Amino acid sequence: MWISQPEARDHVVEILTRCGYGTRNVDTEGDLFQGLSESKRGIVFLDSGIIHHYGPTLYGRIQRACSGCRMIVLCRRDSRPLIREAMEAGVYGCVVEPYAPWEIETMVRHILADFPQDSSPTVSSKLSDKNAERPS
Repeated sequence: MWISQPEARDHVVEILTRCGYGTRNVDTEGDLFQGLSESKRGIVFLDSGIIHHYGPTLYGRIQRACSGCRMIVLCRRDSRPLIREAMEAGVYGCVVEPYAPWEIETMVRHILADFPQDSSPTVSSKLSDKNAERPS
């Protein structure tokens, strides 16, 4: 899970844990992409703050690192342009705050139902944006 707001990250981790999903935590962008490149599929949560830091090219970078990964973007209420951009870039879905547990649970359940049964996907990865730099 790559969420810049600690309270939002904690809320999503709590929802996933309550549903029995494991999470994978990383501390750097490099660790995230290394972990994704070693995975065939997974679910990556991003928030609008991360997208503002790294730019919309992040979606393509994640897809290249893990073609079977699905992305869910957590958005603020004022993020309508970001939602459109994300959906056009191939993001699975967007959840607008306050992130309701049923929305996150339903998206994760539907994504996992589409994965082959022999896989064990990474449900989420966490990356702090403390060293975030937006590419130019």
